Amino acid sequence: MKDIPGSDWFIVNSKPKQEFDSEKHLRALGIDVYLPVYNKKVKKNRIKVDRVTPLFSGYLFARFDIDCDYQKVRYTRGVKGLLGGNECLWTIADEKIQDIRSRECNGLVQLRSRDARFRQGDRILIDEGDFEGWEGIFQEELPDRERAIILLTNVKFSSKLILPKKYLVVHR
Repeated sequence: MKDIPGSDWFIVNSKPKQEFDSEKHLRALGIDVYLPVYNKKVKKNRIKVDRVTPLFSGYLFARFDIDCDYQKVRYTRGVKGLLGGNECLWTIADEKIQDIRSRECNGLVQLRSRDARFRQGDRILIDEGDFEGWEGIFQEELPDRERAIILLTNVKFSSKLILPKKYLVVHR
């Protein structure tokens, strides 16, 4: 079942921090595997460095003949299981995988950049940090151009919050 365009991919759940091991062991068994990765900035000794990291922590994708290879895949070293259970395994369409692959450069998925410019009154979603998932209204950018003031909207009282702009996305 290798390289059949249009065939769906199974979603493989790896054991914690074993995505690369799972990929290696599945490939050794002749399974068609895709583990999308990207460069993530991480702090190491107070310096930000790039580290190749799975795009979907704990998950990778595999195409295989379910009748012949299910047991082999399910019990591969590093694999925790397949999403969906035994009766109905979940799949992802090949078009979605090809969309991710189309954003790769030198084997690394290029993440879309965030909009660094906000206008007063923009609805904002905080997608990082202690207030992740909270919503607000953009008020103003601070002089350092790294932080912004937002008015929280999902609390019962009016509250302004100062956050790094990198935590914010426009919420439509």
